[in-house]
Amino acid sequence: MYNCELFSVKKNKGDFQSAREMEERLDVLLCEYNINVKYHTDINPHPEKINDALTTSLMLSNAPDLYIFLNALDTSDSSSFKELFYEFISSQESELQKSADRKDEVRKIKIFSMGDLGQGYRGYCFKIYEKRFIVLPCASLTDKNLLDLVGESLTKAFGIFEEKKEEYPDGIDCVSDAAVVKKKEGFFRSLIPHKGDSKNVKARKVIVLVAIVAFVVALGYVINFFILEPARSNSINSELREIAYGTPDSSTEKEKHPEQDWEALKKINKEIVGWIKIKDTHIDYPVLEHKGDDQNGQYYLYRNYKKEDDSYGSVFVDYRSTKSVKSRNVILHGHNIQTGVFFHDLVKYGDLEGDLDFYRKHPIITFNTPEEDAKWKIISVIKTSTLYEHGYFFNYMQGAFTSDAEFMNFVYNLRVRSLFDIPVMVNEDDQILTLSTCSYEFTGFRTVIVARKVRKGEDENVDVQLAKKNPSPLFPDVYYQRYGGTRPDDLTFKTANEQGLVSWYDGKGDLKGDEMLTGTVAANPTEAPTAKNGEKSTVPENVTYYTVNYLDGDGSIMESYTVKEGDAAPAAKGTPTMAEDANYTYTFKEWNTVGIDMKHVKYSMNIAPNFTSHPK
Repeated sequence: MYNCELFSVKKNKGDFQSAREMEERLDVLLCEYNINVKYHTDINPHPEKINDALTTSLMLSNAPDLYIFLNALDTSDSSSFKELFYEFISSQESELQKSADRKDEVRKIKIFSMGDLGQGYRGYCFKIYEKRFIVLPCASLTDKNLLDLVGESLTKAFGIFEEKKEEYPDGIDCVSDAAVVKKKEGFFRSLIPHKGDSKNVKARKVIVLVAIVAFVVALGYVINFFILEPARSNSINSELREIAYGTPDSSTEKEKHPEQDWEALKKINKEIVGWIKIKDTHIDYPVLEHKGDDQNGQYYLYRNYKKEDDSYGSVFVDYRSTKSVKSRNVILHGHNIQTGVFFHDLVKYGDLEGDLDFYRKHPIITFNTPEEDAKWKIISVIKTSTLYEHGYFFNYMQGAFTSDAEFMNFVYNLRVRSLFDIPVMVNEDDQILTLSTCSYEFTGFRTVIVARKVRKGEDENVDVQLAKKNPSPLFPDVYYQRYGGTRPDDLTFKTANEQGLVSWYDGKGDLKGDEMLTGTVAANPTEAPTAKNGEKSTVPENVTYYTVNYLDGDGSIMESYTVKEGDAAPAAKGTPTMAEDANYTYTFKEWNTVGIDMKHVKYSMNIAPNFTSHPK
């Protein structure tokens, strides 16, 4: 993992303010690229400031190994890059020249262009030994959202570093008139500073030693996370499986004996309430439930069944399943561990396209409880978001329902989002099971598998050959913003059923109650509904208001509105302005509302303006 110093350049006040507001989201994005933001630094666009900041940072014993400059460049050619960074590059080249093995050897830092990042504006990257530098243009000039610009730039920059690592392993171009003959030096002598070494050679050796130590530490982390932790977790869970699948008492008929030894399991931990298994996968785990869980925390998120701290956590029942394993929707969480354990195998049901072959081999989930062994038929495989800013928020984590009508509307919403059309019937008398784990198609995404319990006397097999891919599953708005396409119409179960669009329903049809999904539209979707259908709630309505600020060109608040949750944000009445600088004048272009649902406000927000620059 790279340690990074992220510089926000005060080149353009609107872009600078936008970057400040996106710090947390930038940290999440960079984490997806295996980058840890160690420092956030604001800096003025002056070459001396940049040279001093980088020179000072590089001298630190724990200096970052990646430097990213946001909103630094404002010309479509290389002039703004040369203006800001050539003083630093020249000073580094002078030091490199001093350490050259021959005086006729010219050492230059190799600068790479990342090409057009939008509207003709380029970014640049370069490397000095193990330190990498990435410089980006102002996001508003590229006509791109800052997060999209950073993601595209990281992909291009690291692609360039990888492509050029053999030709320029240190990021330095060395040219001389004659072949350089170097005296061979022992391996350890080449690493340890010695008397007679120049200051630059000593400094280089110290840097190499520090890099070796850092590598050893990083290697230790990798070994611990990918080898020792999985081995420990597998050992712990293997011990429990041996207990759970103990030999049945010979005096008990085999077919009536529960698959797990619940008496033995309860002696280990009374909070083991179930056992989840999907045949021919790694998913074969106890299910835990802690009665003190709420929206502020869930006990087994980072604890194993022994109640020990464990980064892998456990499979556990969500607190919104208020009747535990007897809830109408039993919601289970498990980490997506890249080593393949816990709920990682859920993502094998496919990416945004879906893997129909994997589903056909794994259409059934086993979820047993102390009361009964049970099979569950998968009815939906969805990719969804947990972030309001990705568009309309469908809360799949709803464990209780106020009516049959609401339950069937919930099931309908699951099925229209499914990657597959699955030939399994559902009605208002069914119980469903939801398995949820992290997914990485977008920030905050989840892979969710939903199954319904096999009914009494029903064949547990599914004719999987009748399953097919859903030609137009309903995704969050962020999907259509990135990939295009038309979002399917929003319908309810009753409307769709009346139009003959539901082929999987086999219930009574006369469903009582309101279809409104209380878990999705509630002011706080983490709270369970407080009133049952037909009853007047004794709890006052929880009305939430959010602040919507429109910012001026200098980052100050131009207009401010208080908006009731779910209502539309009012349009700004005024027009923002930005003061001209030495090179440009600016005219307002549009408000930056990428990823914001302006028609249904769900959180407080600052809306920044985008400007078009005009050379003087």
